[in-house]
Amino acid sequence: MHELLPVFERINLAHFDGFLDLPRLSWNSRLRSSAGRFIPGSRRFPLERVPTIEVASYLLEESAAAALIEDTIAHEMIHYWLWVRRRPYGHTGEFLQKMREMGVSRYNPVPRKRPFKYIYRCGFCETDFPARRKLGPLACARCCKQHSQGRYDARFKLFLHRKVETAEAL
Repeated sequence: MHELLPVFERINLAHFDGFLDLPRLSWNSRLRSSAGRFIPGSRRFPLERVPTIEVASYLLEESAAAALIEDTIAHEMIHYWLWVRRRPYGHTGEFLQKMREMGVSRYNPVPRKRPFKYIYRCGFCETDFPARRKLGPLACARCCKQHSQGRYDARFKLFLHRKVETAEAL
């Protein structure tokens, strides 16, 4: 398994002058659409919960794994760096500026999307809507806009048309 610590240390020295303390670094097999995430720690002393950087384990399967892992850790380290400095640590202007300076990506270039499991249909216009999970009471937005001034109307309620077989491709 690819080691995260040497990557963190190299980026820390190159872009943060060694300023960042070592957070907990771990692989996360449940991440799919994001390549990584930063989880802030507790600010109390002694630390009850240490800051954590998680990296999606599926990145190891990609042909450019090393570059993707490095890019992901660098991205999460910017969140961490802002958090340590008690700055807003979301995708703020300050975050984006540091990201550009470092040449880091904002978005995951290789997200793993789960396949659609259900097909819902509008009984009025017969438009299909693929979904990854079962949906609650929803109506066709196009029909509601066209016939109900944009308000929910039960006449345009989506119904479960069919469940997608695993081998079936959409």
